Parts: sequence; structure tokens; C-alpha cells
Amino acid sequence: MKEVIVVMGISGAGKSTVGKALANRMGMPFLDADDFHPRENVMKMSSGQPLDDDDRWPWLAAIVEHILQSHRPCFVLGCSALKESYRLYLAQRLKLHLVYLEITAEEAHRRLKRRKGHFMPATLVQSQLDALEIPSSAFRLSATLNITKSVDLLAEHFSTLQ
Repeated sequence: MKEVIVVMGISGAGKSTVGKALANRMGMPFLDADDFHPRENVMKMSSGQPLDDDDRWPWLAAIVEHILQSHRPCFVLGCSALKESYRLYLAQRLKLHLVYLEITAEEAHRRLKRRKGHFMPATLVQSQLDALEIPSSAFRLSATLNITKSVDLLAEHFSTLQ
């Protein structure tokens, strides 16, 4: 079964930044879940409309299929994975290790307002917080980090993968 470290959280939490650094440190490929959104999802979010489950299920399926079709055994995936049902879906086909990035709404707004060239507007932070189900004890959580934690510590935590 493919092993995937999912760096999860709301938009602006640092999933891509932390995920890329972790993947680089561990010599694993990084996948950005945003790259798997169909054009319709990107257009919807760009116009300030939040995604719903009907938008997210095909997107998650595309991510899983890409991973399963790859010859690589391990990945780091930057993915919001906002709901427990999404994480459970991923875990049915992949061996997941979750890293939840905590961030305040204020900090997420600040970061998204500064970010250039991305489709996700700061106005959707609240909709992401509304959809977010913090990983529960029912799901094995490998790490919860606030945004100031070191990537080196995280890589050390996962040093047995590969």
C-alpha cells in the first residue's frame, strides 16, 4: 500500500511550504492537491464560492488514482482534507500519516491577502473553518503543528518511511 504523509489544514496554513520542505528533506515527491482541481472548482473558488462535497469527491478520487498509478511508494501530499470523511476515504486506499497545521483565522487571512497568483481568496477562509473537522482520536494523527514548528523535527518524526 502506498504511504502518504498528508500535510493538511485550511488555506494559508502552509501546506505547500511545509509539504515541499518535508518532501525535499525526506527525498520524496511532493504533490499539491490544488493541482488536481478541475477547472470548474478553480473558477468557483476564484469567484469567492466555497466548494461543497459534490465538488470535492471527484477531486479526491483524482488524487488517489494518481498516487496509485505512480511507481513511487511514498509521497508527501499538501491537501486541505478538511473533513473526517475525506480523510477516511483517502485512508481506505492509502496508508496515511496526517500532519495537521493549525493556524488562526486572522493569520490565514493575512497570508492569503499577501499571496499572489493563487485562486483562493481570503474571503473563503471562514468557509474552510466552517467545513474543518479537526482530526479526532478516531483517526490516527501523526502530528499536529502550529505554524512555527520546524520542518526538521517533522522529517525526523517520519524518518522510518521510504
